[in-house]
Amino acid sequence: MSECVLWQYLEDLPGQAAPLVEWHQHLDGWPGFQNFQNRYLKLTRNHATAVDCATQCGLGCPRKVVTHASNDIVAVCPEQEEKPYPLKRQDTLIYSVKRTSLHKDICSALAIDHRESKVDGCRHTWRLGDFVPTAGLAFPVFLTQQEGQDELLEIVKNLCLLHADPFVLLTPTRRRLSPPAEQMLAQRKAIFLALENEMPFDVQGCLQVRRTPDDLFAPFHEEIPEPGSGGMVHFDTPAGISWSGITIKFVDGHTVSIHTKKSHGRYNYTQMGMANTRNGNPTVHWALLLDFAENRGVIDNTSPKDTPFHNMPKRKQDLSKKLRQFFRLEDEPIEYLKKEGCYRCHFTIKPEGDDEFA
Repeated sequence: MSECVLWQYLEDLPGQAAPLVEWHQHLDGWPGFQNFQNRYLKLTRNHATAVDCATQCGLGCPRKVVTHASNDIVAVCPEQEEKPYPLKRQDTLIYSVKRTSLHKDICSALAIDHRESKVDGCRHTWRLGDFVPTAGLAFPVFLTQQEGQDELLEIVKNLCLLHADPFVLLTPTRRRLSPPAEQMLAQRKAIFLALENEMPFDVQGCLQVRRTPDDLFAPFHEEIPEPGSGGMVHFDTPAGISWSGITIKFVDGHTVSIHTKKSHGRYNYTQMGMANTRNGNPTVHWALLLDFAENRGVIDNTSPKDTPFHNMPKRKQDLSKKLRQFFRLEDEPIEYLKKEGCYRCHFTIKPEGDDEFA
């Protein structure tokens, strides 16, 4: 069996399930099937009512499974072009792919932090986790399995809308990748990987990796900030935009999404210059920014927060400096209102879970 056939069969398999006779038929006596079955297939409670025709009649229609007795099961041609042939009871047992086991092994082989979830609005698409080349810098990794080029193109469009930054897209093969989809991925600086090319199964039924994660994700390693830089990059702040035109929303504890009327992007604490240079963890400045988000941009002595109020003047000053550097704006982003006894952001800031942008 060609090492690519298994990935091709998985890509063509509706629902990732088939009767045992079809697994054997399509994998053509592959010696690694028993190990593959033990690790990645699970027996369902269902029996096949039809199976792919194993003859060379050329019609390609499925055979109806007819059970006369427990030891007398046959596959019947609906067109009566060929004689029925016998099946064993175990041939009709339906086995489905244990996706979680397969996905975990893919992540392990590619050094991906496995945190699997379905992608809303994207059929047969999973976020497997993140590739993290250094602390605070994460690139989401997606796996999708589509029936045709149009379907894959639609998935690529949706992922590009959901993620302004580069990501990784895995598919079983390259057969569904069209030039428009490839161009769209290139514009987003996303990495596309076909598993049949990068992760074949060997004759023992085990996944193999042809290139190391460092080679596969080399463009992402180039995003790692230089030592001593604090990890900071710069937001592409449009000309004429002031603090009041900026909205910062937390996506999770390590990442924010930033919008203006003319630009947007997603950044983590390292890219905003708020990573501890000794251990890569978020600094107190990031914690303060999170405090402001939880309090909708205003902090006073009664606000719930992790930052002690008596430490606010110095930390507010340092956070303001980081934000001015990141956005390359000269005005103060945060002010202290003496009369009200509070600190207030001149930009809009929102916590995780608030899906509206100003």
